[in-house]
Amino acid sequence: MPNYYLHIASSNEKALKNRSFVLGVEAPDMLKKHVKVYGEERAKAEYNFLKTDQMPPYDVFKSRIKQKEDGKRKSGLHYGYSRNPGVKEYWSRLTAEQKKNPFYRGYVWHLLTDAILYGRLNIEAKAAKIPKEDRAAEIKKLHDDWDRTNARVRDTYPEVSLTKEVKELGIVKFITEGEMAYVDWEIVKNTIDYLRKFDPLNGDMDEIIEKVLKEKDLAVLS
Repeated sequence: MPNYYLHIASSNEKALKNRSFVLGVEAPDMLKKHVKVYGEERAKAEYNFLKTDQMPPYDVFKSRIKQKEDGKRKSGLHYGYSRNPGVKEYWSRLTAEQKKNPFYRGYVWHLLTDAILYGRLNIEAKAAKIPKEDRAAEIKKLHDDWDRTNARVRDTYPEVSLTKEVKELGIVKFITEGEMAYVDWEIVKNTIDYLRKFDPLNGDMDEIIEKVLKEKDLAVLS
């Protein structure tokens, strides 16, 4: 799936100067990753160490971290599958005050980035055609594609850098050679450039969500 590097690259420069927003962008992936790597107690300690005054207590996410992603129940940290997150479901649950908060805006920006990228790349349709006996090898190809994407993001957007907490996880890899099997770099680059035109920190998020999801749906239908 699109990882930290791609999510950061898809945010505009002004938004990336806000630490709470950046941590919100990282949260849907990092909260579960910290539990997997460190265990629950240390994951909570890591969250509290990184926490800004604009972020909610760790316990707000505790139950969702443990949930398995499910598209019908809109469960887990992506309110559904990461390949088809419940953007509106997440946003509608927030209070008016939370919708102004940079952290929550970063969180919804992550979900929105996942939604449009998966929609435009149409990876689900490609994956559905894979025979069961070939699935493990094909999933490896997809993961390698994301690592190739990381290398291209790094080279195309040199102003974008990973945060210290992402670097410490050591999970962002780079592959510079080979062709992509599932990810179309031109689509990814066009999507990054498209998303960077929005102001997720101060813009009308309801309007932004409608525009981006409409663009995603048009891509799926084309």
